[in-house]
Amino acid sequence: MILPFSIILGGATIISLALKYRFINILKQCFITISGLILLGLVVNITIYEIFITALMTWMPALILVMILQRTRSFVLTIQISAIVAILLLLLFYFLVGNTGLFWNQILINLSEILVQSGLTEQASIIKNQSAVISQQMTILMITMTWSMYSIILILGCAIYRASTLKVLDYGKFSDLNFGRFFAIITAISSLLLFVFNVEWLINLAYLCFLFFWLQGLALIHWFHEEGSLPTIGLILVYVMLPFLNVLIIMILAVAGYTDAWFNYRLRMKN
Repeated sequence: MILPFSIILGGATIISLALKYRFINILKQCFITISGLILLGLVVNITIYEIFITALMTWMPALILVMILQRTRSFVLTIQISAIVAILLLLLFYFLVGNTGLFWNQILINLSEILVQSGLTEQASIIKNQSAVISQQMTILMITMTWSMYSIILILGCAIYRASTLKVLDYGKFSDLNFGRFFAIITAISSLLLFVFNVEWLINLAYLCFLFFWLQGLALIHWFHEEGSLPTIGLILVYVMLPFLNVLIIMILAVAGYTDAWFNYRLRMKN
């Protein structure tokens, strides 16, 4: 839990700073921060490798997102581009790996061994017994979680920037997020093709394209809140329930976002 939280918070901070200052200044601050973390690691017994990997996972994607955002000058387009990259990574993964079941089974075996060495034998046993089922879901789970995490980093970073400066960020708002019918059509076509071609990569492609829309569903919730249709307590409840009913809430938001892509609820309600 600590690593994902540190990645999200650190990445969002980098985005807010990169929007405020020059790029070269951000690189200098990153170098100074890494140097400080290395010195701290000598005290708390954290290796330089672990610090470097965490920093790389935190800052590099955040800086790339900022560069795309500043080039496109559109928050929505930046999120859409990141979704296209996620699709390409999914297809590339299947092209390079081939048998994903064997790939993830080996990783799960290594993970279970680490857990046994840490004294978590019960958790290791669960992973070993359920490895066949877990390995089938790992590809879509990892790509969806990674895309969602860095999308949240971008959203939170822009929010921090708005709160810390008097300048107006004219790149759009999160509540305006809409993947449009392009992604909706890809989702529909890939889902229909499953009736003819029951292959793993196509199944995960259909799932991935559909799960993109959970973020649009969340943006829809924010739009209702901004328009006064949803009280603040309702918005808070969505975020409170998300960690506990994450699968259910995400699926509900994905359905709301997907149907919004076809029917555009926000435009209809404005009219």
